[in-house]
Parts: sequence; structure tokens; C-alpha cells
Amino acid sequence: MLFHATVSPSRCLRLFHSALLPLLLLALTATHAQTLTGTITAGPAAGPVPYANLAIPGKSVGTVADEHGTYQLTYTAANLIDTVRVSSIGYEPQRRLLRDLVNQPGVQLKPVAMELADVRIQAPGLYKRNRTLGYTSHSETIISKLKAEHLGAEIGMIISLKHNPTKLLTANFGVIYYQPDTLRFRVNIYRLLANGKPSEEKLLTRNLIVTTANRMVGKGPLTVNLAADQLVVDEDFLLTLEWIDGGDVQQVSKNLAFSSALGYGNGIIYFRKTSQDDWEKVAAGVALAGMQPKLGFYVTALD
Repeated sequence: MLFHATVSPSRCLRLFHSALLPLLLLALTATHAQTLTGTITAGPAAGPVPYANLAIPGKSVGTVADEHGTYQLTYTAANLIDTVRVSSIGYEPQRRLLRDLVNQPGVQLKPVAMELADVRIQAPGLYKRNRTLGYTSHSETIISKLKAEHLGAEIGMIISLKHNPTKLLTANFGVIYYQPDTLRFRVNIYRLLANGKPSEEKLLTRNLIVTTANRMVGKGPLTVNLAADQLVVDEDFLLTLEWIDGGDVQQVSKNLAFSSALGYGNGIIYFRKTSQDDWEKVAAGVALAGMQPKLGFYVTALD
């Protein structure tokens, strides 16, 4: 028997809206940002782990814990099945599903023995030259901005060696930030992969923290002494500043800049928008007579 029914157009529209509403609510729930707050420690007796990185690698979902080990991670429901990586210098990285972290936001990292840098017998006369490697631009006309989405945003430039081995003495950064609040950065030096891109392996074995207050207005770059680290390198590396505290995303994106220049040769600029995000290469744009953008980042060294 053939059954036939008629439904009025207005009735069809109501039915369509009734079916569509749950789908819209589901979509809104999946994209609505939420914030998870927790603490990263090294155990009850050891206390908090300051400035630890916490992120879903490669998804621009990340942050940095504060000096008390407290973090605030912004995420959406779509991220709940993703894996969060928690890491800090001197500790074994830990991976947890975000949905598990939401249920138990406290993270306890285990200390690991740090490998000492290779000991070199520095014979008299081994280092014969004082060098400046990188670009010493102090320009406030040609500048680069940091594309920050969360704490952990980072920018840097590849420093090319002239001679092996090279002993690093200072790191210098052309920071421009004339605001009353203070930003805090971590200095990072990364080993490069075989293809020339940055790895996640850090050559510095301590948290080297500097602030915009370390740079006196009109007195040149922010300078960091590396003598205590006894860093002797044999290959090119990426020198970066990582934003870890102070200000907010809007303030940093608007007012933080770095002296820059146009130049020839090596000196590729890399950045990432948050902690443990994918590295991105700064697009050259329209190069002038073959020159490419360079950051005012450099080291002083002996080779």
C-alpha cells in the first residue's frame, strides 16, 4: 500500500531548524575557547618548575608556566583528543592526552641528568680572533614584529660561523619596546637539522632569562653574558628570544619589535607563534637587489 503525506512549507522549515540546531551547538562547542589552569612541579619536595613549556606541538596551542609553575592553556573541545607535551630544561619531557590533563591538571616532571658539554683542551693561542657573528643593526626604522598568539612565541635568526671551533662570549638582541610594563624572555640556542632547519635540541643547558628592563633606552641592544656557559660550537645555530612572561598578546603584537636590516648571505629568520609550535621561515617578500631581511641579533665570539 502506498502511503503519501503532505507537509506544509512552514512545517518543513521548523523541522529543518530543529535538526540543524544540535549541529550548530556541536560546532560552537568544538570551537569555543576554554582555559585550563594547573601547576607543573618536580615533586612535593622539589617545588614548582618555573617557565616550563606546555603545548600541543604543531597546532598553535601552547603556553609557558610562570615563575611559580602555574600555567593557563587555552584550547577548544576539538583539542581534547590531542597530546600535550610538557618540557623544561633538566627534566624528562612528559606527554599526556589533553582530556586527561583536564581531569588532572597537575603535572609532575622527573629530573634527568644533564650531559656536560664536551671538554676541550684549550691550548694557548687556540682562539686568535675576536668576532661578531650575525647582524648588528640598531635601526628603529627597519623592524620585525613577533607574530605572537600565546606565551612561548619565539623569533630568531641563524648565526653562521666563520671558523671552527668558536667560543661564544655574549648574545645581543636589538629589542625595541618603550612601554611601562616589562617583558620577560628566555634566550635559546638551537642546533640545526641536516636540512638546515631548526631542531628542538637546545645548546644552552639552563634557563637564561632576560627582561626588557635589561635594555636601557637609547643604550643599544639587550646583551647577555654567555661566559659562564662555556659554549664552544662547531656548526651554525639558531639564536632566539622566546616570550615567556609580561604584557599580553595584543600589547606584544602591537609594541614589541626588533631592529632589522637588509643584507646578503646567510641569516634566515625563523619564528613560531606559541610554545613548541612549528617553525616558520620569514618570507623574504620583495628582496632589494638580492638582499634579504635580517634581524639585529648577533653574538660576540672567539675563534
